Amino acid sequence: MSLRALARQLEISDSHLSRVLRQTDYKRASPDLTSRVAVVFGLPADYFPEFREAFVIEKISSDPQLREQLYKRLTRRA
Repeated sequence: MSLRALARQLEISDSHLSRVLRQTDYKRASPDLTSRVAVVFGLPADYFPEFREAFVIEKISSDPQLREQLYKRLTRRA
């Protein structure tokens, strides 16, 4: 599949997709974009690590207790 065809399916410009793929101008794939790309290729929406990372960060940010539990667990092993 060409970059243009993929961009068309994702309903974004091919130039934006190109910048994301090359990480030009500090462009990174958003969780939404990564899940949409995964679905286009028949993969689970959470296939790409960027999607899973954003999910984890959102959960930690919205739950102070979870954040503290995770921090304590991670610092004990350091």
